[in-house]
Amino acid sequence: MIFDRRFFALVILLCIAVIRAKETSSDDELNYEMDEGVVVLTDKNFDAFLKKNPSTLVKFYAPWCGHCKHLAPEYEKASTKVSIPLAKVDATVETELGKRFEIQGYPTLKFWKDGQGPSDYDGGRDEAGIIEWVESRVDPNYKPPPEEVVTLTTENFDDFITNNELVLVEFYAPWCGHCKKLAPEFEKAAQKLKAQGSKVRLGKVDATIEKDLGTKYGVSGYPTMKVIRNARRFDYNGPREAAGIVKYMTEQSKPAATKLTKLKDIERFMSKDDVTIIGFFATEDSSAFEAFSDSAEMLREEFKTMGHTSDPAAFKKWDAKPNDIIIFYPSLFHSKFEPKSRTYNKAAATSEDLLAFFREHSAPLVGKMTKKNAATRYTKKPLVVVYYNADFSVQYREGSEYWRQKVLNIAQRYQKDKYRFAVADEEEFAKELTELGLGDSGLEHNVVVFGYDGKKYPMSADDFDGELDENLEAFMKQISSGKAKAHVKSAPAPKDDKGPVKTVVGSNFDKIVNDESKDVLIEFYAPWCGHCKSFEPKYKDLAQALKKTQPNVVLAKMDATINDAPSQFAVEGFPTIYFAPSGKKGEPIKYSGNRDLEDLKKFMAKHGVKSFQKKDEL
Repeated sequence: MIFDRRFFALVILLCIAVIRAKETSSDDELNYEMDEGVVVLTDKNFDAFLKKNPSTLVKFYAPWCGHCKHLAPEYEKASTKVSIPLAKVDATVETELGKRFEIQGYPTLKFWKDGQGPSDYDGGRDEAGIIEWVESRVDPNYKPPPEEVVTLTTENFDDFITNNELVLVEFYAPWCGHCKKLAPEFEKAAQKLKAQGSKVRLGKVDATIEKDLGTKYGVSGYPTMKVIRNARRFDYNGPREAAGIVKYMTEQSKPAATKLTKLKDIERFMSKDDVTIIGFFATEDSSAFEAFSDSAEMLREEFKTMGHTSDPAAFKKWDAKPNDIIIFYPSLFHSKFEPKSRTYNKAAATSEDLLAFFREHSAPLVGKMTKKNAATRYTKKPLVVVYYNADFSVQYREGSEYWRQKVLNIAQRYQKDKYRFAVADEEEFAKELTELGLGDSGLEHNVVVFGYDGKKYPMSADDFDGELDENLEAFMKQISSGKAKAHVKSAPAPKDDKGPVKTVVGSNFDKIVNDESKDVLIEFYAPWCGHCKSFEPKYKDLAQALKKTQPNVVLAKMDATINDAPSQFAVEGFPTIYFAPSGKKGEPIKYSGNRDLEDLKKFMAKHGVKSFQKKDEL
C-alpha cells in the first residue's frame, strides 16, 4: 500500500510538471516584443499570436530595404489608430516564415481577418492609407471620409475657379487606366493640402460627360491637368503622385516674382547662367506693378529669377526710375556687341506687352543652349547653334569662351537679319546630332540652323572642313542665299499603302498633306501610346466610312517619334490631330474635341473646303 501511495504521488507530481511546462511554453510563445506600437513576431511566437489575434496586418520586411524604411514611420503611426494590432516580421532573420508565406519582395504586407487568410494588402503606403484600408475591412460601421477633391460639372465649375484663387483640375475618363492610377494620389494630395492649411483646391471633371468643359480647356487625352490661377489657365507640368503634387502646387501658391527688400538680396538673387528680371517700383499699389506681377505668373515656368524691389539703394546702383523693368544678362555671357541689360518702361504697359519684351530679349546674343532652356530661351527662329565641348565651368571656361568669341564675331553681323545664335554642348545633344547625321561628322564644331520654316539645316562635313570661323561664315552665306539643304527625319515610305488611312512619313509629307486638291485630317501618334492604340480602330472605321461619300478628304497618320513634320504641325502629346483644308495648309487647325467619330465628322464639315460641302450629308 505504501508503494502504491508513493507511486500515485509521483504520477501526480509528474502531471503537474508537464502542465506547468506547457503553460511556460505557451507563455513564452505569447511573450512578444513591441516596437513603437508594432508587434515584433518571430518563427516561435507567430502562430500563437495569430490564434490570440485572429484579425491582424503583418509587414514582412528587410532592414536594408529603402521602401521598408520609408514605410516604417507611417506603419508605426497607423498602429496607434487602428482597431487591430499591426505586426512585423524581419524576413531576413525569420526565414521560415518568409518561405511559408512565399515572400518575394520587401515590404510585403499580409492581412488576416477572423483567422482567415492571408490576403495581400494593396492599400496606400502612408498612415491615412493604412488606416482607411484596415478599418474599411474590420469595422462594420466604417464610413470613408468625404472626398476632398471636388467633383466639377458645367454648373459649378465657374464658381469653383472664381471662389478659389489657385486650383488644380484633372480632366479624366472613367475607363482610363492612367486616371484610375492617379485618382487615389490626387485625393491624398487634396487631403494633405487641406491638413497643411493650404488654400489650394483640387477638382476633377469627367470629360466624357462634361464635353463642353473638355473642349474649352483643350482636353485631347486623359488625364489632362490644368492649373487655374485667378481664372487663368496654365498647363500642369508636375508629378502625378501625392507628395509631388503637394510640393508642386505649394510652389505654385507662392508669388512668381520674389520681393527683394535690400540691395544685397538682389545681388544674391542674380542668376549666374541665366537672365534675371527685376522690377523697380515705388509702390506695389500701381497698375505697373500689377502688370508685372501678372506677367510673372504667366512666365513662372520660364523665368525662375524674377523679382521686384523698392529699395532706394538698388534704384541708385542701376540708375533705375520708378516702373523700370530691367533684364540683366549673366556676366558669363557679356559681349562688346550688346548691352549688359535692357530696360522697359512704358506708360500703361500691359502684361502682354511685358511678355513680348521678355521673350524677345530672353537670351544674350550668343548664350548657351541646354535641354533645360531650349524650349524657353531659344524658340525664336532662325536659330544658329554651334555644338562643341561647351563647358563654362571655371576649369574649362577659357577654352569654351575662346570659341564663343568666334561665334560672336559672326553673330553680330547677322543681328540686323534677326538671326539668333547659341552655343551648346555636343555631348548633351548627342542624340539630336546623330539624328541629323552629324553624330560622326568628324568636325570639331557642328552647326545646325533651325529655320523659319521649321526645318533643320545641318552643316555638312563634306562641304565644310576648315576652322570654325571659316566654316560658319561660309555656311551662313549658303543659308542666306537659300541654297542650304534641309534635313528631314523620315521613316521609309510604305510601298503598298492602299488602306483607308494613308501612312505619312517625313519624305512624303508634302505630297500627301499639302495636296491642295484634298482636305487632310492627320493623326500624329507614338507606337507606345495607349490612347493612340485605342483610337486606331475607330480612326480606321471613320476613314473607311468616308472613302466613298467624301472622296476629297484624306485621313492620314504619322509616327511622330521617327518622322519630322513642319513646325505648324506642333505635336505636344499623343495623339495630336490636325485638319489641313485646301488653301490653308500653312495654318492647319488643331482638333481639341473628343475623339468620337461624329465629333470628328462635324469638325471636318465645319472647316472643310474641298469636302463636306453643304449638299453633302454627315
